[in-house]
Amino acid sequence: MDTTRSQRWRDRRAMWSTDTDVVDPRAYSVEVIEHRLAAAFIAQHHYLPSYPAAQLAVGLFGRGATLQGVAVFARPTTDAVITAHTGFKDPTRGTVLARLILTDSVPQNGETMFVARAFRALRRERPAIASVVSYSDPQAGHVGKIYQALSGAHRMVTRPRTVLRLGDATISGRTLSKIRALDCGHAGAIDQLVRAGLPAPRVGEHPAAWLDRMQRERLLVRHRQDGLYAYCFELTREARRHGRALPRLPYPKVLPAAHPLLPMFASLS
Repeated sequence: MDTTRSQRWRDRRAMWSTDTDVVDPRAYSVEVIEHRLAAAFIAQHHYLPSYPAAQLAVGLFGRGATLQGVAVFARPTTDAVITAHTGFKDPTRGTVLARLILTDSVPQNGETMFVARAFRALRRERPAIASVVSYSDPQAGHVGKIYQALSGAHRMVTRPRTVLRLGDATISGRTLSKIRALDCGHAGAIDQLVRAGLPAPRVGEHPAAWLDRMQRERLLVRHRQDGLYAYCFELTREARRHGRALPRLPYPKVLPAAHPLLPMFASLS
């Protein structure tokens, strides 16, 4: 599937921007926002409703100061994500664009405008961060055209992996590990899954045992996920120097013909 239209999300449903005009940057402002505001927006609209281990959240505001988009920069699941894709040995020099969402009310090209401004906000608020890693999920209809338009370096296609899904939503590995290990924030992660539709753990039930029971009862289902396209944005001269020895692969252009979500996207176009 290849399209010049912009894929958007509203109430966790994929749709397309129908405006034939391109975005007017003067009609929008981009500001750092509180995590609670970003988390509520993502929970309502994004196909991955969980909130990552965020470092900075940035909002796109339209007329009437209405929040119409959110970008969340977050810590990666492992330091290797940063060191492998940026070339920096110090993982604190990079971050991950873990969530990016605009509603269908934003005209065409809104993503590139928003991300470019969000990068500027990131540099202003977190000047030690010089590189940003992000992934595109072909199973959600993304090949990374926004990132390509912003000259992101296509580093690799990750290996396929098995994930747990609740309905159509993939549960992040960080959320699951936090619950299983009783790490800080595990109670909030459990509440998040319960709000998404899982029954609450039984009285005295260990959270790890609860997750295992949810799998046995087929409320959490194992799913084989295709590889993701990994991109890196080098925001400074120093970052570009560190990235010179790393791959810059040709940009992917189309989704696989047998893409499992193509019928859904076609019905919403």
